[in-house]
Amino acid sequence: MLAIIFAALTLAISSDAAEAADAEPAQASDVLGQGASSAKVVDVPSSRDDVETQKILTSLATQSGWFPDVRISVKNGMVTLDGKAKNADQLAWLAKTADRLPAVIAVINRAQLETKPVTDLSPAWNEVQALVDHTKRALPLILIALVMFTLFYFAGRYISRGVSKLWSRRIDNPFLLSTVTKVTMVPIWILFFYMTLQTAGLSGLATTIIGGTGAVGIVLGFAFKDIAGNYLSGLLLAFRSPFTKGDLIVVGNNDYEGFVQNIAMRGTTILDPDGNYVLIPNSTVIQSAIKNKTANPETRLGFTIGIGYCDSYQKARELIETTLKEIPDILQKPAILVGLDTLSASSADIKIYFWINIRKSNGMAVKAEAISRVKEALLANGFTLPDPSREIVFTDALKIQTLESGDEAAADSDRRNEDAKKRAEKNLWHAKTKPQRTDNSHEEDVRALGGGVDLLDAGSREPAPASPSGVPQA
Repeated sequence: MLAIIFAALTLAISSDAAEAADAEPAQASDVLGQGASSAKVVDVPSSRDDVETQKILTSLATQSGWFPDVRISVKNGMVTLDGKAKNADQLAWLAKTADRLPAVIAVINRAQLETKPVTDLSPAWNEVQALVDHTKRALPLILIALVMFTLFYFAGRYISRGVSKLWSRRIDNPFLLSTVTKVTMVPIWILFFYMTLQTAGLSGLATTIIGGTGAVGIVLGFAFKDIAGNYLSGLLLAFRSPFTKGDLIVVGNNDYEGFVQNIAMRGTTILDPDGNYVLIPNSTVIQSAIKNKTANPETRLGFTIGIGYCDSYQKARELIETTLKEIPDILQKPAILVGLDTLSASSADIKIYFWINIRKSNGMAVKAEAISRVKEALLANGFTLPDPSREIVFTDALKIQTLESGDEAAADSDRRNEDAKKRAEKNLWHAKTKPQRTDNSHEEDVRALGGGVDLLDAGSREPAPASPSGVPQA
């Protein structure tokens, strides 16, 4: 009977060994196996039974190769385990197997577990080896996943272009079109990512990532609330943008001024009049006052000029209006506005307003042309443009010596006035025949400098070519 049991246990050793990893660990102080029967012992095993039992257990221990330092002894049906074992699960498996034999009354486990030294790196090496083996088995799936990721990447680019073309039929704003396209592509990219992980055999990771997106989003929202605010502001600017590419805007209290180059999800890039790129956070843009100088191209300009108190304001007003109407860049509607503003210490100051189209004309050039022509016209028609008066107090009496008579002085003053009129008339003729260039080519050239540069995308613009001297050309 014992021989039949021995054969059956030999065939079942492989399955029992596999279950050893799941068995509860047996401690070295266990005296009685947990699987021992509580039934009353009727027949005491004989010495022959003890010998057969010891042979069976010794043979099983030898076949497993787990117990080179464990000694097995059997007496009167009592199995005693002594020595040292490396693994608690394996030792528990041996005690459980011994307890299952019919000629065994009890099992005493006095074997001790070997303590590994601190410098033993075998556990780490075993983990590394297991990881390498797992990687080798998963390598074909990983290669397939990489191929799929590459295909999905290029397919996503073509899909993005198609989505952009579809939305372009209904959206004219390029910034809004870019934002809507990116938002539309989000679920598509998530689907591609999930399919790639599924192919690589990481379905659990894929489900965990997608399922935890909401919680991660909340955590990141609190951690990066300022950045999240910029992204939300970028969406609002894209959907309700008060400006578009190429517009000349002023943000805040003249804090930032320039031509709009790009609106990204995080910031707005402008090109200031000095040719510098400025990246403004979207939260700053949306919370500040925005002046769009291009939305309404008709802009009012003005300046002040003073005439002498002896000069006629009515004649000066008519002359100024006539002179300004001759400048083609000044609009006739709204009408030119000329009014007496203040009476200063030495002159009557006249405030002058006129309107231009900044999309066609350069504001600074038109204003300079207007000031020049008004000045020359007033001087040519006998008006005086007095300097600011100054009062000089002399504490001591001054001795004044007259070098010429009163008539000579008056004649000299009249002669100087006539010369001034002639020079003014000549200057006015030159101003009319050779007017200053007042078109808007300067602003157009500044706009062209940008080329749609986005400071958040460092590769969006090629570096300036270097001159023969090695200095980059503008």
